[in-house]
Amino acid sequence: MLQRVPGPERRVVRTRSVDDLTREDVPAFWDRLAAVGSPLIESDGADPGCVVATFCWRDPEGDERTSRTRHVYLDANGITDRSRPERAALSRLPGTDLWSLSIEVPENWRGAYCFIPRVEPLSGPGDTPGWQWWRSVLAGAHPDPFNPLPTRVVQAGDCSEAVMPGAPAQRWWTDRPGGGRAHETAFTLSGTRRSVWVYEPPGLASEDRPVVVMLDGRTWAVDLPIAGAVDALGRAAGHRVPLVVMVDSVGPELRTEELGCSAEFAAGLAGELLPWLRREWSATEDPASTIVAGCSLGGLTACFLALTAPHVFGCAVSLSGSFWWPGSGTGTTFQERVRTTARSGSRFGMEVGTLEWMLVEPHREVRDLLLETGHDVRYREFCGGHDVLHWRDGLIGGIAAML
Repeated sequence: MLQRVPGPERRVVRTRSVDDLTREDVPAFWDRLAAVGSPLIESDGADPGCVVATFCWRDPEGDERTSRTRHVYLDANGITDRSRPERAALSRLPGTDLWSLSIEVPENWRGAYCFIPRVEPLSGPGDTPGWQWWRSVLAGAHPDPFNPLPTRVVQAGDCSEAVMPGAPAQRWWTDRPGGGRAHETAFTLSGTRRSVWVYEPPGLASEDRPVVVMLDGRTWAVDLPIAGAVDALGRAAGHRVPLVVMVDSVGPELRTEELGCSAEFAAGLAGELLPWLRREWSATEDPASTIVAGCSLGGLTACFLALTAPHVFGCAVSLSGSFWWPGSGTGTTFQERVRTTARSGSRFGMEVGTLEWMLVEPHREVRDLLLETGHDVRYREFCGGHDVLHWRDGLIGGIAAML
């Protein structure tokens, strides 16, 4: 789905870091950028609560005489408008390999970004579905080699991580490998053979184990391994340690079908996966210690399961849940389900980014409906977009709150 600019337009601004450079200054500038790291954070923005971030891309083919690149775009999650890429176009300093863009961003923003160099300018998706078109665009994207933080696998490729001065520290996330035992197995769930990863962190009980079922499991088992962050629960006073089960979504089409409040998929989790976990992995039968967690469509489905199957899943952790669903399609909205479903003992942990323009109001509506119907809700908003770099810490924080 394409991303619209949330709230006020992001201003492209002049800044001393690059606008006053001459061609002769550029080699020394690259040396300085390598030393201090990118993006450059130079001054307070004109708007309260904003700073100016300068993003720089070094053309590996040299200047305009030797390079085929004629356009470079910035894709910064929650900041740039994917439906209007010309507003995130970098400019080349003539006669050099330096492209740059200085833009106002919230001082507490954290997000993924990458550069998209192209011979031809970006145009719209035409007859191609927006998400498919954007994935094809990102196939040519590059992370920022001057960024000192680790490159991350986000969406369709590698991205860099921008952290503004006021961005809250992430309490739980770590890149350390897990210290427990990890297992991958092939499991048939709802008629589809798929990978399921099971992680047993240090300190896990031998019986009646709390369990977390994580949707879109490949993200957390392979792309951004979450095991080391789960280990932190065992080191935090007062938190129980869960068995972590990560369920693969297989592919985009099946994911959209299963994570769109599918009764068949819900029945598979409750009637196939959970009995197997209890039989083979000593998972608890207590719904209050059975958590389902997910992001985006996974967040919607996590809440759907806790609402409609509270006797199995007593806790839901949702990051940026797709409460716009079903959009123009068919199906009962989650909001309507809340209105027509009896109160249960399920607990809900929900987070959404303030830069997710189409999700903030639906989240507030769902929060209020759940509270009005007597449910237990933990709710938080963060300064960011639809971004795994927030979800990684929020998932563990949500699980910690449930445990």
